[in-house]
Amino acid sequence: PRPLARTKVDRLTAAELDALGAGDVAAVFGPAYDQRGLAPHELPARWQTRLLREVTAVEPRGGRYAQGLLRATALPAAEPGGGDWPRLVALAAELLRVHAFHQGLHLCVPGARAAPVTDRPVRTGFPGAPAPGTGGPEPEPDAELVLELEVTEQGLAPRPYVIGDCRFTRSGREVARVRDAGVVLREGPGTGLEIGLDRPSCRKGPSGERVPGSELHLALVAEGEAGVRIHGVPEVRVTARTRPRLPRGDLLMVDRCTGGHGGAWREYRPGSALSSAYDVPDDPWYLRENAGALPQLALLEMALQPMGAFGWLLGAQGEYPDQSLVCRNLEGSARLLRDVELRGATVEQRAVLTAHTPLPGGLLHRGDLSLSTGGEPFCEVSAVTGYVTSELLERQRGMDGGRCLPPWLDRCPQPPDRVRRLDLREDTRLGHGRLALLEEVALVPGGGDHGAGYALCDKPVRADDWFFAQHFLHDPVMPGSAGVQMLYQAVHAYALYTGLVAHLPRPRFALAAGEELRWTYRGQILPEHRWVRGEVQLREARRAADGSVLLLADGSVWRDGLRIYQVDNIALRATPGAPGGAEAQR
Repeated sequence: PRPLARTKVDRLTAAELDALGAGDVAAVFGPAYDQRGLAPHELPARWQTRLLREVTAVEPRGGRYAQGLLRATALPAAEPGGGDWPRLVALAAELLRVHAFHQGLHLCVPGARAAPVTDRPVRTGFPGAPAPGTGGPEPEPDAELVLELEVTEQGLAPRPYVIGDCRFTRSGREVARVRDAGVVLREGPGTGLEIGLDRPSCRKGPSGERVPGSELHLALVAEGEAGVRIHGVPEVRVTARTRPRLPRGDLLMVDRCTGGHGGAWREYRPGSALSSAYDVPDDPWYLRENAGALPQLALLEMALQPMGAFGWLLGAQGEYPDQSLVCRNLEGSARLLRDVELRGATVEQRAVLTAHTPLPGGLLHRGDLSLSTGGEPFCEVSAVTGYVTSELLERQRGMDGGRCLPPWLDRCPQPPDRVRRLDLREDTRLGHGRLALLEEVALVPGGGDHGAGYALCDKPVRADDWFFAQHFLHDPVMPGSAGVQMLYQAVHAYALYTGLVAHLPRPRFALAAGEELRWTYRGQILPEHRWVRGEVQLREARRAADGSVLLLADGSVWRDGLRIYQVDNIALRATPGAPGGAEAQR
């Protein structure tokens, strides 16, 4: 997970380790770790007797897995390899605990205390003596014991945990190795993890206020099998495995519930509101894999996920407890108000429930949502979210009443003369990694219903597509935002390959501020489906005096021949890129 607090501290002295062990975390790592104002039983438990002399390096994104790399030296002790494996495991665990606190994982656990991870075995090993004349001198028995720990796995659910491999050396020679050591942070006695808009958690926001919902709460909504208890609400016995959830991993784009009001449980009172926050990483994957520009996928997820969390908090998790119940966005509109730099920023999210409609087999919520940074809005969204049973969801018949109406290109009596067919899987200008959403594309200059240009893209559905594992647990479905992003990329490809932006050096494409995107979803794409098609029909390519080009288009998405998405007013602006193509390298 992303760090829950950020610090520039990259090494720790013996005195600083003692301060950590005594609970004075903010004195070591800085004010972002301040927990003043919490009751004594909500503060981290004191650590056991220190075993480390000092920590010489903390690299939060170091190591082979980019999860963390730490180096330390140990206080004098018995010889490794001589039956003192418990001490070596304890040394590794202490260094893992340093990493967990450095990442701020304790900030969302009341009365946090570290305990060994017990659901996997810890493996220990001794490299053995080298062959005579090949290994250099034996290490001195009293030489300093040095630890190098590589974090291999970390997460928040079901409780914050860190797993790592630790290598021990003396005089530069490896003397022991501990693999799969792990610590988990558990809440202390007299504490709990209930969530409620009127109940502050142990987590503090950037301005020092205690917030109702922490990163741990939302991680449990995303992937905790046991879920989260709502404060003041009788426990609902849920027997169905599939329930409304948030996305998992780094597709989760809401971190904390910071405030709100909602009336009685399952009342769904219009006017109820939720404030939340999302801490954007310094180098988020969706900017890195989109040539440095904010993709529509990320913007929609930032806006829509708080509405899903709010419905869950208001009572949706308790509806139809014996039936599979899922959360789906059904339609909406979004307007980017201004260009915004989000790297390292905290996005303030606000969702307001404007209407509640009960249905046989589900309920619909209409809401208004806004995104801000520094108190200044940069995006406004209106959306309809459904919490529906599988039976109701299966009644969706697509955009055309169950009829299979083909794309424009397939409806043409004669194939257009200027069709250009491309394989764009290797064109990283359009998106790479998880955002490589285009494969086979047909471009028709001057084609489409408006005669302004046309693109049709085709790609197979693969059961191992990245989004199925993250969206959602026990309910894998392609996010609608991924289908919308595919259409934006199709417009991008049309402009690049038909010469619309040939006059621009290293053209940079970005979402057009001020334009309203509108979408309707009437079907879903699941791992068992076979094929996805998307078409865009350009309405206009508007060239400004400065040479920039505003591209406006409408689009649709098909699943196995059935049109299931309609997306109107796709708007991209192309401008000259920086010298050297810096945007594509960010």
